[in-house]
Amino acid sequence: MADLNSLESLQALYADLLALSESRLSSIERLGAQLDAHIRDFKNLLDKKPRSDQSRQSLATGKLDVAGDQYTINEDFQQGALQVANELNLDELDAARIFLEVQDETDASGRSALTNSIIRFHQRRKTVLDCLLLILQQSADEDQDEALREDMQAIVARIVQPENGSARYTQRCLSSMDDIKSGLQGLADSLSRASLLGQAQQVEAVETIEYQRVSLIKQHESIGVIVLYLVKENHSVEADLDRVLGTLKKADKYDTLLLHYFPALSAFITRFGGSEPGRDLADARALNDKIFARVDDNNTWALTYVHATVKALWLAEYSGWYVEHSDGSIPDRQLADEASQRSIQFSEVLKDGAFDFILTVSADVKPTEWQDPARHGLRQWLQRKVPVILSDTVPFSLDFQKVQMDQLEGFIEAFITNLPDVLRKLRTEEDEQRQSSKEHEHDLDLEKFIVIISYVFEGRPKAAYDGFWDVPDGALLGFVHWASKRASTPLVSAFCEMLQAISEDEDCATAAHQFLLDEGAQSSGKMRRTASLTWNQIFKELTFFSSKIRDRPALPQPQNFRSGKPHSDLAEAEPESAMMLESYLRLITRLCSESEAARNFLAQHSTFHITDLLFQLASSAIQPRLRACAFTTLQSLLSNKTREAGEFLWASLDVWISGGYSSGASATKVSTSATTSAASMGAILKGLASGFEEPNAFVRLLHSLVLPYKDEAGLHDGLPFPENLGISFRQPGIDPYIDFALGPIFATQPLELNEMIQVRLLQLTCLDFIATCLDTFNEDLVIFASQTNVSVDAAIQASNLQNYVLLHPFSRVMEWMFNEKVMAAVFAAVHQDPADVACAAPDSPLVLCLLRGIHVITTILNLQPTYLDIILPLMKSQPNYRRSNPVASAAFSCFEDGILNHLTIFPDLGRYCGTGHAELVVASLKLLEKLSASPKLSFPPVAGFGRGSDRNRALAALDDDAETISNILLLEMEADIDINQGPESSAYIIQIHILDFLNSCLRAAPGQPTIAHLLLGFQCGPGGLSVEADSPFNRGISLFHTILNLVLQSPVGDDSGPASWLVALHLKGMQVLQELWSSTISTKIVMPEIRANDACFVMFVREGVIEPNLTWDGLLLADPAFSSTSSATCFSNYLFRRALILQYLSAELRQIVRSHAPSLRERIFETLMGSTTVDDGQKVDHATIFDLFDFMDPDFGRNSNPPQLSWFSDADLLACLDDTTDISSPYDISKLDELLGLRRAELTHTGRLQNPQDATAVNVQAQGLLQFYAQDNEIKRIGAARLTVLRAWVQLTLVMVESGEFNGSARTSFVLRALQTIMPRLEGDLEDVDEAVELASLAKSLIFSLDFTSDSFKTGDMGNLVSDRLFHLFQVSLRAISTLGSKVALKEYYYNICFRYLAGMSDVNGISGIHKRHSIQTIKSAGERVIDFVCDDAHGGEATCRISALLVLVALVKLGESENSKYIIESLTRLNFIGILVESIQDITMDLRDIAVQDVDMYLSYCHARLALLLSISQTRFGAAAVLNAGLFHAVKASTLFTIDPDLGVDIEGPDAVGKHYNLLAAVMRILCAAVLSRGSQNQQTIDQGRKFLSENRLTILSVLKRSAGLGSIGGSSDESVDELAASYMLLISVTDFLDFEDQTSHKKQPTSGFTVFT
Repeated sequence: MADLNSLESLQALYADLLALSESRLSSIERLGAQLDAHIRDFKNLLDKKPRSDQSRQSLATGKLDVAGDQYTINEDFQQGALQVANELNLDELDAARIFLEVQDETDASGRSALTNSIIRFHQRRKTVLDCLLLILQQSADEDQDEALREDMQAIVARIVQPENGSARYTQRCLSSMDDIKSGLQGLADSLSRASLLGQAQQVEAVETIEYQRVSLIKQHESIGVIVLYLVKENHSVEADLDRVLGTLKKADKYDTLLLHYFPALSAFITRFGGSEPGRDLADARALNDKIFARVDDNNTWALTYVHATVKALWLAEYSGWYVEHSDGSIPDRQLADEASQRSIQFSEVLKDGAFDFILTVSADVKPTEWQDPARHGLRQWLQRKVPVILSDTVPFSLDFQKVQMDQLEGFIEAFITNLPDVLRKLRTEEDEQRQSSKEHEHDLDLEKFIVIISYVFEGRPKAAYDGFWDVPDGALLGFVHWASKRASTPLVSAFCEMLQAISEDEDCATAAHQFLLDEGAQSSGKMRRTASLTWNQIFKELTFFSSKIRDRPALPQPQNFRSGKPHSDLAEAEPESAMMLESYLRLITRLCSESEAARNFLAQHSTFHITDLLFQLASSAIQPRLRACAFTTLQSLLSNKTREAGEFLWASLDVWISGGYSSGASATKVSTSATTSAASMGAILKGLASGFEEPNAFVRLLHSLVLPYKDEAGLHDGLPFPENLGISFRQPGIDPYIDFALGPIFATQPLELNEMIQVRLLQLTCLDFIATCLDTFNEDLVIFASQTNVSVDAAIQASNLQNYVLLHPFSRVMEWMFNEKVMAAVFAAVHQDPADVACAAPDSPLVLCLLRGIHVITTILNLQPTYLDIILPLMKSQPNYRRSNPVASAAFSCFEDGILNHLTIFPDLGRYCGTGHAELVVASLKLLEKLSASPKLSFPPVAGFGRGSDRNRALAALDDDAETISNILLLEMEADIDINQGPESSAYIIQIHILDFLNSCLRAAPGQPTIAHLLLGFQCGPGGLSVEADSPFNRGISLFHTILNLVLQSPVGDDSGPASWLVALHLKGMQVLQELWSSTISTKIVMPEIRANDACFVMFVREGVIEPNLTWDGLLLADPAFSSTSSATCFSNYLFRRALILQYLSAELRQIVRSHAPSLRERIFETLMGSTTVDDGQKVDHATIFDLFDFMDPDFGRNSNPPQLSWFSDADLLACLDDTTDISSPYDISKLDELLGLRRAELTHTGRLQNPQDATAVNVQAQGLLQFYAQDNEIKRIGAARLTVLRAWVQLTLVMVESGEFNGSARTSFVLRALQTIMPRLEGDLEDVDEAVELASLAKSLIFSLDFTSDSFKTGDMGNLVSDRLFHLFQVSLRAISTLGSKVALKEYYYNICFRYLAGMSDVNGISGIHKRHSIQTIKSAGERVIDFVCDDAHGGEATCRISALLVLVALVKLGESENSKYIIESLTRLNFIGILVESIQDITMDLRDIAVQDVDMYLSYCHARLALLLSISQTRFGAAAVLNAGLFHAVKASTLFTIDPDLGVDIEGPDAVGKHYNLLAAVMRILCAAVLSRGSQNQQTIDQGRKFLSENRLTILSVLKRSAGLGSIGGSSDESVDELAASYMLLISVTDFLDFEDQTSHKKQPTSGFTVFT
């Protein structure tokens, strides 16, 4: 755990308290310990020790004590600490401790230590307050577990308990609020002083002051909420209320600090003025007299409306005493007099602006970005006595908004319940004023109160339902009934606002709908609804007004409502009021958006046709805002859109856009000519392309129209409009609407707007429309149509795939995306000031617009290949498909070309990662990952002109921002992960995506500098990577070092076993390091850095052994469900991670060997063998390299074949493979789900699922297939991971063998231990060829590394152990050769093992004490078929395998010779293999002529191997007879090898052809000599054959002998090959006595005449 006094410890406590409030706390014990540890922090609150001479003198000694640790501090540090103390008015020693804590942060943050100290100071204060607020909330939560709540209440009691005569806690809180206000004034003075400094200093100074200002305001707000809870929990006295009233009395401006008091004020009034149990009426009366004391010089309030508001709040609560009072202690007359007095008092406070200010408070605490323009306009019209709040960039927190609305809700209920006479009086007086004078400005206090209700219940549907609709006889619903009766125009408008505010979910909206049906429950049985607002009344007034307004000229749209009386056409002309009509439409919009019952009611109404009325209204000369309301109401009819509703509205819209609803046209839809319709369409759309509200509302309507229907199965296989839409007068489809939304609106209109909030909202609306058009296109349908046997045309909802592709809005939107103006608009939307983004709320238009813009760009890049390669060619190939209005200036051939003009997106995305919005950070990283993988953006061009044309564009774009962005990512990587959230923690998700981005970038351009290198801390120059002397990388504080620390320090699990989310984080960090150490451009920089951190020792020592009782995400390996859960992913990732560790150790060991560091190499070898020496010289024992072979033990067999499912038996699923060229690759489950859904749709559309049981069976079988392939994917991944780690383990073992300076016995011991480790798997793992190849290759390398002549093989236990182990390996190899069949690659290794064993053991054959287990009996015991298999491979196998098999046969023949056994040769004879070998000699010349040049050497090697075997056979008497009987001399003669004159050319092509020819002749001659010698001189037949051979090749022999004697040209051949051939000739001549035989023959010959025949 962090230091108890540290900021980090408090932040950990806050995370646990937040987890408790959200019911996701992982350990209540941990929370309890943390709370006990921090009680003192909460008791201290914001107290701080001021500067003091004693502390200053102590600091000057150069010593600093921090939690018992002594530090020596230099002069610079002392001066820095004094600066902190001066800035914060803080004790010098406390300032020094803070200054010490921030030293490590200074480099990473890029800020000065002073600024970081100030920030840390305020962060700690704010965190203390946040924790305290959560504790108070839990203690006050009535829904909390009772025992837990009692514990929290006990903690609160400990916190607020005064100590040593200190002030009460609530009083200290209020004092802290005063201190903060003073501090803010001091900051304002500091800002004035900072303006006098230089520009460079001023920037940071101003930023620091602004940070403090914002933090102090937030602290002030938090304390205000804390006081509220203290009051609620009875930790306050009346004097605290007096102090609050005193503060409010002095307030001289309306700002956020003033508002912070009002939740607590309301709680105080409820506590001391309400009729709660335990309170006394006399006390309340006394307080009432104090509040209503006469205003004089000693009792003057600076702000009258604030005083009035306090009185109004008090009267609403205090009057409850009289409602509840029924004991008769007060005479009725007195009660009446007091009631009259309170009524007069309330009227006076209303005149002083009480409702104006409460209305302001209720509105101003909410974010301004989403404020409804219509409601805001109504508020401005009603609010006349209160100024606007002072502009402030600090928004109110959600906690503050909640408590403020809760308190105002209490005021509303108290006012309605306790002062009903005042309510009635308000209405009566307004009616009287209205009747007496229509021109006079009337008091609209009742309307203000109703709008207050609107603001208070807006966004709080549960409170609205509980307060209004769930209590039929409640006061609030009774008020709704009362207020709806006989209402004036302003009152109706306000009432509609209220009704929509309390209808914000399905239940509330349906209840409101029932209310308007005149069917709602009555608040009283005696109340009549005769004059109340109902649907019928709304319909009548809408119909009347809309028909009347159509003939009136349009009024100019005011920018803001003016104070005072509205325009005469808008105010009192009931019901002809645009204000009321707007309110009706907004109410309908809300009810239809939330309630299906209301939507169906309006859609099915027999007499009132809402759609026709709205389009007629939109065709009229009305204000833009009213037209926008009509569009918004039309949009609401599409909530949970059905196909019937969507197609009906599309058809109606098409009629409207073609002029069908214009003035003079029939109310019903009419047909129009193409020319007229086109002109009308252009004119109407042009009329909408101005201002903000109209285009925004219209595009939102279009967006709702293109959204998928609610009954779609998620395949996105249909069109969101009728396919024949507009076919009567234009090309079918919705291209004109898309063109309007993207051209005149998105690309142009934001440039015309002055208000930034309107710009962002319009951009957001358009981007939503674009994103939906792109997201709802299913590119997989095109793939399935071409690669599967599913009939896509029959399966999809569109009439056919071609129409789907051509008509879907995707194609037109993509066409617009290559337009220069549209592209500029997209990039303008995602180019924002990161500081503004950081200050914005996560749901603000700014952040949402950024998110949507980034999503659009990402989607375009994802779908661009499909569009360019498939969709665009299809559009061009259709002769009947023509764009009547092609997109203008589609200037770019691909989207990346446009990005090259907007490279600022790279630094923008990087800086957004530091804004604190997790979703935005993730989206930015994903897009950065996508952009960094683009060749056009991240690779330098092949050729270019001008300076810097060969630079990586992405690198160039980040030149000025790389360090800032790197620090941002570094801080995100160092952020603590909330242990309660685990993989759901935003910090974890961001870290995962940062690592994904870095990995993707590094892999996209291997061997080249990338933005990943730049951000990791390297310098990217034309010559490659480098590190500057004073750079963060050189100082060990770069992003690279942060990732390295993550890998070396972060856990991968807990005590029970690895956790998948931690393993995944560790794996991705290792992958980044692996990309760096394995790359040629970075390895020389990275490897020394990793080595300097003792990475190889830390990684290996921490690596645990995989035990059977280890759980993986909670499951044991043996659990049957293991492979179908996240546990399988956890295990496979763990193995991939293990593989990277082993790969690093191999790379490190190689580099150490190359650098000649024997001591470090020895230390690594000790570690790999299970013992590591730590810093203090102590040795730590741990797992060895052989223990880490544990990954091979869990055996996850391949899934059996997929279940045979009748409905999907003929489905071709290969198109769903991740890699369609590799059948062993995993399946894309989402794509597979789509394909099965298509198959289901095909069966449905073809009528094969009419039986409900069949439909159920299809669904069950589809789910079964998905589960099977999901499990199969996990098993495949585990297999791939195990193979990867096996290769890494084998590689490391081989490096150890190669690089270790072993003596004879040590090497033998290491090899034996390695063989002992792998033998069980080597013996049984022949089915998985890939794994077996790795094991066999290691076994081969191990046995070849042995020196069979060393002392280890001689005597003693070691010799016997070696013999036993190698003999076992030999047996396994023989068995493998006979069982592997066609697995040639694997067989070759076993052949090599057998050959080395046989050849090596022959070297120790004569050494005493070695049991000759390698006797020929071993071969016999393996079965006769072993020889058969070897011969088959030697004759018909693949190239290298044939050679290996022949070498084994050579060794076996030699073995038989050494043991005087004829078994091998007899077996070869039985198989006629000797005959085949001999016969193959005569084909050598012909084969050499036909073979390709590149294969000559391999073929000659094969020939030499065959000849070597023949030589071995010929060296035994029995074998020589077999060879000769097979026709050796005939085969040699038939080959014509010895008749070729090398001077005239040979049949071998390639370099050194003559030398190779002589080598081949020498090999054949060795066989001939061996055969003749083995048969002996007594075998005359053999001697004769030899003499005949010599006689027939006399000229060749003579030529060779001359060359050997140096009498002829060598022709490039080596002397050695010729000399060897000459020696063979001489040997054969000698053995056959050829010269003597020739002499005798020549003497016997007689001279003849005539012809002589030679036979």
